Amino acid sequence: MKIRLHGRGGQGVKTAARIIGRAFFLSGYNVQDFAMYGAERRGAPVTSFVRASRGEILERGYIFSPDLVVLFDDTLNFDVVKKGLKGEFLVNTSQKIPGAKTVDATKIAMEIFGAPIVNTGMCGAVAKVLEIDLSLMERAIEIELKSLGIRDVGKNLEAARECWKRVS
Repeated sequence: MKIRLHGRGGQGVKTAARIIGRAFFLSGYNVQDFAMYGAERRGAPVTSFVRASRGEILERGYIFSPDLVVLFDDTLNFDVVKKGLKGEFLVNTSQKIPGAKTVDATKIAMEIFGAPIVNTGMCGAVAKVLEIDLSLMERAIEIELKSLGIRDVGKNLEAARECWKRVS
């Protein structure tokens, strides 16, 4: 499974890749997750990658033909982020997009956090699209956020569950 995540600096794209990778690991997969940065500043485009396999992962480097592209910010150019896509397209948006799975993670985050914190919600949506056990994604969220010093992860788990429910 090859996943490419696109967003903007500050949206938690790198952390989401770590969470998704952890969920695969908890499911018994071998995993790689890594990020690519342009200018390291809030709002700049960011891309992260996850590979998961039941066997050994010998491939290294960027993912050019992903099975899933996850877009955190629908203001990014769809043609660029979808390049090489051979599978599903998941977008954080309030609009319906032909050929894409969508969830309004921003609206859900505003309801739960009062701020546009979309990464854990998008992880819940990824769990739905890829049929990863939601309880394993929740455990991955707990592990990764606690490793970052976040002790109260309850709202993040709520965001993941809500996005999981609302993917269309």
